[in-house]
Amino acid sequence: MRIYQVFIFSFCILTDCYSQQIDNEFSRNGLLLFKELGMISSHIIDFDVIEEDKINVLYEADAKKNLVRLHENGAKDINFDITSTDLVDQNTIPIAMSSRSDGSILVLSNFWDEHSWMISINGFYEDGSVNDEFGSSGVYKKNILDNLDDNYGQYIYASSSDEIIVVAKVRGFSTSKEEEKIAILKLSDIGETLSSSLYDDHHFTLNCSAMEDDYLLLGYSESVDNGEEQSTYLAGFDSSQMASNNLYCLTIEEDYQSFDHIVFSNSKLYTSQIENEAEGVYRIRKYGEKGNLDNSFLDAGKMGYSTDIYNSDFVVNEVGEVFIISKSLDSEFEILIKKLLSNGDVDTDYGVDGVASIFLKYPIIDLHKIRLDEKNKLYISGAVGIDGDSYGFITKIKLNVQQLKREKLEKFLGSLFTKE
Repeated sequence: MRIYQVFIFSFCILTDCYSQQIDNEFSRNGLLLFKELGMISSHIIDFDVIEEDKINVLYEADAKKNLVRLHENGAKDINFDITSTDLVDQNTIPIAMSSRSDGSILVLSNFWDEHSWMISINGFYEDGSVNDEFGSSGVYKKNILDNLDDNYGQYIYASSSDEIIVVAKVRGFSTSKEEEKIAILKLSDIGETLSSSLYDDHHFTLNCSAMEDDYLLLGYSESVDNGEEQSTYLAGFDSSQMASNNLYCLTIEEDYQSFDHIVFSNSKLYTSQIENEAEGVYRIRKYGEKGNLDNSFLDAGKMGYSTDIYNSDFVVNEVGEVFIISKSLDSEFEILIKKLLSNGDVDTDYGVDGVASIFLKYPIIDLHKIRLDEKNKLYISGAVGIDGDSYGFITKIKLNVQQLKREKLEKFLGSLFTKE
C-alpha cells in the first residue's frame, strides 16, 4: 500500500468516525440554530423529546417567548400552532416545561403580580391550542403559601396519575438567597390545587430535582449562619401520600460540593457532585431505590482533558452506561463526552481514553439541557456566539457509535512503517 493511500485510508476512518457521532440528518449537519433573519438573540429555556422522536421546544427570541414542535429531522411541525398570548406577557418569565403522555404540554413560569412573584402554569393541547379547561381559561396562577412571599418555580412534572407537581423556592421580603425555603405545589390534571405547602419549615438551598412515575427526588443543602454549606441531602417524596424521608446525607468537607444533577434510570438513581475544583473531579454516584449507595459502582471522577466541570451534566442509558457531557476549556468549539460503563469504570474503547470530542461550527458559550431518547440519541441544547450575539442551539448526537481510539490508529500506522 502506497503512503498516500495509507493517509487517505486513515483520514477516511477518522472522518467517518467523528462525522457519525453527530446525526447529520438532524437540521443542518446535526445543528439546529435558533436564528432567523433579523433576529438579534435567542436562548433555549427547556425542551422535551416525545414519542416518534418529536421535540417540544420552549425558547425566547428577542424577548419574545415561543413554543414550537419539531420533527425528528429538526423541521418545524406546521400543524402545531401556539395560540396563547400569556407567554408574551412582560410580567411572565417561562422557566420550564413538561410534555404529558397524552401529548399536551404544561409551561411553568414565574409571574409578577405587581406585589410579589407567583407561580403561573399554562396548559396546551397536543396541537398547541390553549386548554381552556385548565385553570382559568388555560392559565393557573397561585402564591404557594397564600402570602406575599416571592415564589420562584424551578421544576414541573406530570406524574403517572396525571397530577402536576411543581417544586419552587420561596423567599420572604426580608430574607436573603441563603435563607430560601423549598415549597411543593400539587395540582390536578385540570389545574385545581390539591396541596400547597413548604417541604420543611427550614432554610434549605434547592440544588436539583427529578421525578419518575409518582416518586419525587430532591437534592438540597443546609447551611450555617455564615452561609457556608455543611451538609447535602437526597430526599425521596411519595407524591401520592405527600410524605417524604431523607434517603442519603453527605457532610461537605473542603472543596466537596452538593448534588448538582439527579437522573432516574431503571429504578436506580444517579447523582453528580463536583468534589475538587482544582483537580477537576466530577463524580457520579449510584443509589438503589431506597437510597442505599451502590458501592460496586466506582467512578474515579477525573474528567481528563481540559473540562469545564461547572458546565457539565450527564445521562444514563437503559443498560446503565453513563455519558457525562461537558464544555471544553481547550476549544470554544468543542463538547466533550465521557463514557462510564455500568460499573463506573471508564470505557477506554470510547473516544480517546473514554472521552469523545464533538466540534460545532460556532463558538460555544454554554451548555444548557440534555435529553436522551429511546434510541440512544442524545440531544444537547445551549448557546453559541455569532458576530457578538448569542443564539440558542440544539444538536443531536449518536452515542451508540464507538469512536476509534487515536492510539490504536497511531500503532496501526506505526506498524506499516516498522522495518523487521
